[in-house]
Amino acid sequence: MIKKTLIIASLLILTFSATFGQSITNSPYTYYGIGEIDRGGFGMNKAMGNLSTGLRKPNQINFLNPAAIGAQDTMSFIFDLGISGASKKLTTSTINSEYQNFYFDHLAISFPIQKWWFTSVGIVPYSKVGYNIETSSPMPENDTVNAINNFYGNGGINQVYLANSFNITKSLSVGFNLSYLFGSLEKYQVLSLDDPQSYSTLDINKTSLRKLSYDLGVQYTGSFSEKYFYTLGATYSGKIKFNGEKTSTTFMAENFVYYNIDIVDYLAIKTYYTDTIASSITNNNTLEIPAKIALGFTTGLKDKLTLGFDFSIQDWTKAGTGGNIISNGENITFKYANDLTYNFGIEYTPNKFALRNYLNLINYRAGFYYNTGYLTFNNEKISSYGITFGIGLPVTNKTSINLFGSYGQRGTENIGLIKEEFWVFGINLTLYDFWFYKSKFQ
Repeated sequence: MIKKTLIIASLLILTFSATFGQSITNSPYTYYGIGEIDRGGFGMNKAMGNLSTGLRKPNQINFLNPAAIGAQDTMSFIFDLGISGASKKLTTSTINSEYQNFYFDHLAISFPIQKWWFTSVGIVPYSKVGYNIETSSPMPENDTVNAINNFYGNGGINQVYLANSFNITKSLSVGFNLSYLFGSLEKYQVLSLDDPQSYSTLDINKTSLRKLSYDLGVQYTGSFSEKYFYTLGATYSGKIKFNGEKTSTTFMAENFVYYNIDIVDYLAIKTYYTDTIASSITNNNTLEIPAKIALGFTTGLKDKLTLGFDFSIQDWTKAGTGGNIISNGENITFKYANDLTYNFGIEYTPNKFALRNYLNLINYRAGFYYNTGYLTFNNEKISSYGITFGIGLPVTNKTSINLFGSYGQRGTENIGLIKEEFWVFGINLTLYDFWFYKSKFQ
């Protein structure tokens, strides 16, 4: 069984890794920085309000705190595969639009090296970029002709991680993640006139990013009595400074906006350009992700109830200088800010050892999160919040199917900005098997 699982995992990693580079979000706020950062973890974490720092489960992979990998049994092997989908509605004071996305979420395995040493390997999305914005305004020289600006973004950063956890004592575990971050950010701007005889001016910026990063984690587990437990956790993620390669190209093309296709589709069908290239420059580009500190704890009744709370802080004020944009005719200043996140989660299992009623075996999960965001527009923070829920359906030998969903909002309609309202749903399969286990009977 282990050999088959390893073969399947290897094939899926090779197959699915290419899909992570595709646009899997629709948010105008991903125009800034590195896009929308994935904070959720796997199915269990996402159903519990993205709780992770103090969360410790023997049959689930929680790589967000590498110390949690040490909760696994010394003869176990875990394989985890997840897929997700999202439905999003974008609204302003005058218009609204809706989008749907479906994507592979993660792929990971976890297993022991020694009785005190555990490791996990996986591939997950780190950040996502995806937006399609159009603005229109009259030309100053001729108010019968409108200038149309199209902004389109695609791509993101992927993460391949290697987590190691060490059980120092029965109560204390420490760990670290060594990650390889890679991907590309593609940003397009098209300036056109609502005149089919005119030309379009295209600005294309593509940035390739690669970098090693690390996370440190610690967890301490104890008990108040035979029934009540607690776990304290902390993580530190080091600052990441990308020295990426940025290629900028500007040229003129036919006014393809009248074809009712976007710029990516247009470039795909154009095998060459007959128009004069205005410029094509390749240079180094620096992007920075600040260090992050998280603290958390869980407590509850053993084998029945888990309650937890996380808090994290990430100072983005030095990551960029900000700038100005024009929205609905208004001049808006944006800048980076301190990013604070609060997570609360709960899991309840009626009777883990029930023999007859299957409903008693199910893990019922719920949670809430609030994130202040790292962007401000005219001192208006682009915060987000959401409620989460889900269930863990046991199959056999601690194998489970985890379902999760959430409803949330981001942004605001104030000062000409955009509010996002979204539903997220997903499923992940957690296969649990035995490592180096031999049957007594043949």
